Order: sequence, then C-alpha cells, then structure tokens
Amino acid sequence: MKILAINPWIIDCAAYDFWLKPYGFLVILTYLKNQGFDIDYIDCLDKKLSFGTFGRGKYYSEIIQTPSAVKSIPRRFKRYGMPKLELEKLLEGKTPDYILLTSSMTYWYPAIKELSSLLKNKFPRVPIVLGGTYASLCAEHARKNKAADFIFANQELDRFFELLNCRLDQNELFSTLPDYDSFYQKLDYLVLRTSWGCPFDCSFCAIKRLSQGFFRIDHKKIVDFILKFNRQGLKHFVLYDDAFLYQPEYAKKLLGEIKRLNLDIDFHTPNALHLKFLDQEIADLLKKTGFINPHFGLEILDEELQKAWGDKVTKDELIQGINLLKKSGFKNGEFSVYLLLGWPGQNLENLRSEAEFINRLGARVSLAEYSPVPQTRIFNSHQEILEEPLLQNNSLFGFFQKEKIKEFWEIKNYVRDLNKSLAG
Repeated sequence: MKILAINPWIIDCAAYDFWLKPYGFLVILTYLKNQGFDIDYIDCLDKKLSFGTFGRGKYYSEIIQTPSAVKSIPRRFKRYGMPKLELEKLLEGKTPDYILLTSSMTYWYPAIKELSSLLKNKFPRVPIVLGGTYASLCAEHARKNKAADFIFANQELDRFFELLNCRLDQNELFSTLPDYDSFYQKLDYLVLRTSWGCPFDCSFCAIKRLSQGFFRIDHKKIVDFILKFNRQGLKHFVLYDDAFLYQPEYAKKLLGEIKRLNLDIDFHTPNALHLKFLDQEIADLLKKTGFINPHFGLEILDEELQKAWGDKVTKDELIQGINLLKKSGFKNGEFSVYLLLGWPGQNLENLRSEAEFINRLGARVSLAEYSPVPQTRIFNSHQEILEEPLLQNNSLFGFFQKEKIKEFWEIKNYVRDLNKSLAG
C-alpha cells in the first residue's frame, strides 16, 4: 500500500525551528514502513533560511491574509515552510492509496485546512487521514472544518491501524525509533524519546490526554540509536521526554553508558527535566555527557498553586537541585528554570520576585508563555471564550489581558537582563 505522509506548514504570527520534528508521526511512519508499507514523506517545514545555534534556524515564510477569527488582533500572519509551488512540484506523479497528515499546536490548524484543500484538488479520490495534537484535543473542531476524511485522536490508534488494515503491536510501536535516514536527506539535529507519557498531571498540560500510561524504551536501544547517528556526524540530540528523570535508575544506566562511550555530543532538554528526581550522580552525569543549558520545570514558586497544579516540585527541591548542579560543575547561568508567564489572574509582581529568587540561586529564568491547552484544568475554566483554536495561541492570548501587555514586555526584558547578569 502506498502512503503519502505530510508534515504541514505552520500558519502563525511567529515561528522558528526550535527543534521541531514531528516525532510521533515519524515513529508511526517507521512502524508502517517496517510492516511493508510504501512511505513517501514530505516535511513542509524542511526549508530554512538561516541557521542559529545547535541546529535550529529561521524558516522560509510568506505573508498571508490574517485569519478572520483574529482580524482584530494587530499581528501579521505568515505561512512558514516551503512555498506552495515547491510542494505542488513534489506532489507531481504521486499515486497514493492514503494521505496521512499530522498536527501539532491546535492553533496551527489553518495550515492543515489549507493543505487538505490543496490535496483534495490534486487527489480527489484519495482518503486524507489526520492525527496528532489538534486531532486529539480539538476533534470536533477538526470535523466541522472538514480537515480530513478520517480524524483520529492519539487514543484511537487501534481504529487508525484497522483503517489501514495493518497489525498493531503497541509494545513494538512504542519501542520503534524513527528511521530518519529514510525521511530526511540532511539533519541538523536529532529528536528522540526514551519514554512515552508522564506520571504527573499538571493543570496546564494535556499530556495525559495525548499519551496514556508511561512506557520506557530499552536503554541499550537508545544508546545504539545515538551512536549510529553520531557516527554519521550528528552532534545535537534533543530529548523530547516529558519525564526523562522519572525512574532515576534508568537515566543513570543510559547516561552512564554514554559517558563510557565518550561521545562528542550535546543534549538539549526543551521539555524540561524534573528536579524532584535529581541526585548527585545524575547531576554529575548530566555535566559529563554534554547537557547544554539543561532546563528544569518549576512554573511557579507559590506552594499552594504548586500543589494544585500537579505537586511536581517544591521550593526546597529547587534549592537542593541547583546546589547539586553546581557541585557537579555547572556554573551560574549554565542551567535554566521554567516560570510560567501570562496565566489567567497571575500577579506579575510575584513573578518578578520569583525570577529574582531563581537568579540569586544562579539559574537562568526561562519564561514559558502560557498557552491555554484544551482538555486541561486551567483551560476548562475559560473554555467558552477559547473554543476557537486560534485564540489558544500563546502569542495572542495576552491580548485578552490588554491591560497587562505592557507589563508582559517589561518583565520579559527584566528577566533578559537578569539572565545577562549571570553571563560574566
């Protein structure tokens, strides 16, 4: 069976390749390929204009008309990724049996809608199948917008594989690592997971709705995967795990083996590590195996909200974890802590004080702008005004708190100056 698989463009008022690869999609495509399917893959985002640090870079983009739902918001929208004409040339001569599309941020759905329309004109009799985050969290919206002929949430993998008449072994699927060599001619970085799911249930995160349970991949398989691509010249490896340090013995085995191999690689952790599970051995391994500016999740220092949001880490665990990092050789400013900016009802003076406290401990502050994610507890209290996914964009949500926009920018600049003070 011939499958045409496409990672869509991004339509947004801002986008940058912060290690954006459709990891789950690539895992499914690799699994299907291993089952004998003929996979033809196109990544609409595989077109950058410039390159920054660690393989990241600026996407090619074209200005487009602002979507009607956000016409009143003074932001300019663009289509990020390859030009339409380039995509249309890549589609010439293809004869797929099914077209598979993935989806990421819910508010990027206009790109899926536009791509689906283009594909319907090109392949009017070929079924289009949509999965991923938007399909999982906004399934009804996707159906109303006729984003695809078949729409499957992540929890409906069995129905998806039945449609393709393909055997599904969930252990085998979740143990599959992407066959990047089959999908990309060139890689600037490599994204990987050592696990699926998360044991925590934070009130602002939808991971429980996107990935049920917690599944670990054998550490030897991960080491072989890293070694293979490092031998091909790749240096930057990005951990997409939601709970890499959960079950600390696993992290110790994996990182201990990488230390023994003495590889010249860097690790990056945009999804954050858990300070709760950090001990001196792990801190030492993070330092010795090339973790660059490791990020740790905190979100807020208020004890009551910490407990209400998921009880992930305490102030004492933050202090203890930073002390462990320093003992392992990380200097001030060589590690970061996430704080959440812009959630409804936030006291920005408290956020400023929290940033100052973290700065005094020697950590950089990384402000994560709040994005109202469907099917989370915080979202549910505001869902009536957020039914339109475009309004779930963290770049636009602040416009619903217009009186605070100036303060948002002031605190961003203030935190930037705090971080600069650690550079020396």
